[in-house]
Amino acid sequence: MVLALAFGVAAVLVTAGGFWLREARNARVRAALPPLPAAPPNPTLGDLLTDARTQAATGRLEAVAELGRLLHANEFRAEAEACWRVLTREQPREARWHYYLADLLRMAGDQAGVEAALEATVAADPQAATAWLQLAEMKLKSGRLDAAAASYQRRLSLLPGDPYAELGLARIAQLQGRREDTLAQLERLLKKHPKFSAAQNLYAELQAAAGREELADLHRWLGRDAGRFREAEDPWIEELNARCHEPRRLCHLGVIAYQTAQGDRGRARFEQAIALAPGYALAHELLGALLLEEGAAEAARDTLLRGIENAATDSAPTAMHFLKLSEAYEALKQPGPARRTLEVGLRRHPDSADLLHAWGNRLKAEGSRAEAAAAYRRAIEVNPAFVEADFALAVLLVEAERLQEAAQALQRALTMQPTFPKAMLLLARLEVDAGRVEEAGRYLLPLLKANPGEPEIRRITASWRLRAGRALEQRDPAAAERHYRAGLALQPEHPELNAGLGVRLLVTERAAEAVPFLEIFQRAQPANTQAALFLGQAYAQAGRMADARRVLTTGLHQAEQAGQTGTAGHFREILGMLPH
Repeated sequence: MVLALAFGVAAVLVTAGGFWLREARNARVRAALPPLPAAPPNPTLGDLLTDARTQAATGRLEAVAELGRLLHANEFRAEAEACWRVLTREQPREARWHYYLADLLRMAGDQAGVEAALEATVAADPQAATAWLQLAEMKLKSGRLDAAAASYQRRLSLLPGDPYAELGLARIAQLQGRREDTLAQLERLLKKHPKFSAAQNLYAELQAAAGREELADLHRWLGRDAGRFREAEDPWIEELNARCHEPRRLCHLGVIAYQTAQGDRGRARFEQAIALAPGYALAHELLGALLLEEGAAEAARDTLLRGIENAATDSAPTAMHFLKLSEAYEALKQPGPARRTLEVGLRRHPDSADLLHAWGNRLKAEGSRAEAAAAYRRAIEVNPAFVEADFALAVLLVEAERLQEAAQALQRALTMQPTFPKAMLLLARLEVDAGRVEEAGRYLLPLLKANPGEPEIRRITASWRLRAGRALEQRDPAAAERHYRAGLALQPEHPELNAGLGVRLLVTERAAEAVPFLEIFQRAQPANTQAALFLGQAYAQAGRMADARRVLTTGLHQAEQAGQTGTAGHFREILGMLPH
């Protein structure tokens, strides 16, 4: 009986002790909680913060965490930091609280604090792959290469094949002077992830240092073509972003998704921003532009119109808003509303180069060429770096046969953007039209160097190589041959380039070398009797008599059927000379 009573008293004391410990902790938590922000940007967020603060005031740590997430996601940084400080003290083994604290300290520029918080993150959760990556990047930047390599390797052990960690290890190899290792690592990485722009750029840098400029140019272009660099996936930060209810930040997150082609490209973020702040014109503008790009012109028009109609006094529609609405009307084949939208936009934004350029395009479409030219000139005056207006003006001047003025406008564009493709292509065309075929290379070759993987530029440059080669056939045969070879390096299957080089080799008694090029020409144009005639002669001169007889006999039948009497005579003459 006495023993049972003793156990009962002990149990009561333990329970009471636990109660008082919890109460002490709750009081400590309540004392450290931050006050609510003074002016939340919208009632929805204000209500959420009030409810979360009320729940957190109970001292429950899960409620403090929810308050911290809301504050952090909506950029109330000092208040969020207070929550994470509470949680890292009370729950030091929960990695996320250290990680969120590191994120805030990074924004504040406290690098030592960031590293300490990340170290605490991986100590609490060795599986935190994103924290290992961030630690590796910090150590790499501060020159601690071995420590950085160890952190990258930890990430790779968690995410095999991760391109971010593999790129980091390649950079370490580069800094350690292990050039061959660096190249090998990058080549393996690019084989698996060809759209990883940072790796393409580093590979281009190494190739340029080795003097392989053409390869460097190609990988620079591939890096640009891959699009904006995309940060590694960060699920814990995404967990925060899901709690964002601040329209401006939602738009910022949406733009990042748009630029890096993530998920729905920011559509849900823009829609949420509009739902929270119907008068926030920028959100309508961004959503409308996205819809327009996706081909949903009607939805884009309606969204952009609502943005203008509902715009709050402190959220006036930008010039781009009117431009996109005009483009939506154009896409819907509604030139009248498109014109009126530009007029309204220019009244509100008279110094917008984008609107002036669009106004010039509209006037040109209506046949008002002098007024269009004036609009383009005004756009250039407002923004001298706006090369699209220079190009549009140049096209008008070319059509009016004012070629010298057109060339001046194009050259002005190139001073602002030295490899502006449209200007360089038009200047090249003007040189060719003027009979200065070789001079066109002054524009096409730098353009190709800047865009070595662009199919259309390769095609245009190859066609120029063909014309230049033909122009030099009589005057400088060796230069003609160089042009043909350079063109084939761009388009190996181009029939006319193969014919040009093949015939050049044939007439200079290099028949065996000519055969492969003339075979490509003949395969591409099997009904072309000249192709058969050239190939048959090449086979004969190379000693391939059976092939020569087969091709020449077929060509003879084709020439006879086509009524090509002279060509048929050439076939008979050559066939008659072949040994039996």
